[in-house]
Amino acid sequence: MIDSSVPTVPHLVETVQGPIDYDRLGITDAHNHMWIDTVPGSDPGAPVLNQFEPILKDLIEYREKGGGALLDCQPVGCGRNGNQLLALSKASGVHIIACTGFHRKKYYSPDYWLWKADAQEICEALYSELALGLSETLETGSPFKAGFIKIAIEAAWADCPLAALEGAAAAARNSRTLLELHTEKGALAEKACIYFIDQGVVPNQLVLCHMDKRPDFGLQKELARLGVLLEYDTFYRPKYKPAENLWPLLEHMVAAGLSDGIALATDMAESELYHFIGGGAGLGSLPGEIQEQLHQKGIPENDRKNMLGGNITRRLAGLN
Repeated sequence: MIDSSVPTVPHLVETVQGPIDYDRLGITDAHNHMWIDTVPGSDPGAPVLNQFEPILKDLIEYREKGGGALLDCQPVGCGRNGNQLLALSKASGVHIIACTGFHRKKYYSPDYWLWKADAQEICEALYSELALGLSETLETGSPFKAGFIKIAIEAAWADCPLAALEGAAAAARNSRTLLELHTEKGALAEKACIYFIDQGVVPNQLVLCHMDKRPDFGLQKELARLGVLLEYDTFYRPKYKPAENLWPLLEHMVAAGLSDGIALATDMAESELYHFIGGGAGLGSLPGEIQEQLHQKGIPENDRKNMLGGNITRRLAGLN
């Protein structure tokens, strides 16, 4: 039987600079990537984000436009560098919340330990990063804890690492930590919810990522009413046709009274999306252009605040 527990303090969120009250975080990007080291042996197309100064400029622009915090969704072993996250947070004044967990197999070296481990070992590894600190920070003199768990679900259940799912479920269940799930364009959202709820994870611990890539209003409505948080992030990805899919879905959900089930993000894992690297919209687009579009579309202020950070920060603090 897997059992781990992480003491939690109500209202506090673990950031790379230590715990902070959730209501001080402000606008919070619910899914992003601020640093990705090169991983030898991983997929040749795996993203790399390792240019400190331009990334810092994007973070400063994010803060200047009103952004307060971001969730970094790069888990251990596939390019995460907690020490760089800490340096970026200190230099920019932006609160960064790091994760433990695992990504898709293709982002790791072929011999990565997790794919051969059992559920107990995986649970213990995640627990350690939640309770003691990110592995790469433990010997630095400035260790800090992961603030949530982020894992990846493949497009087919048979391709998912079942021991890793079980280990993550146990770590989330016993620590009461938020569990973000990468989905492949929303695939397996229903099955994943059933699986983790059956494993004892409560719905308001679950965040389903990239769900605007599957703009099925009926499905999204039921998931939100279940208590799951739906993350939307294709604002600057033309191939997903945000004007036709994301924005109408978002407006339908708000009109249905379900803004408390949505978290907005920009998921800028690719360097071309960064303003000061690739000339893209940049991290500042969430508190800037996206917030302004929400206002122009007549979305009420309370709904905007919920979707731009209130929902995700309350859940990080264990309050929803």
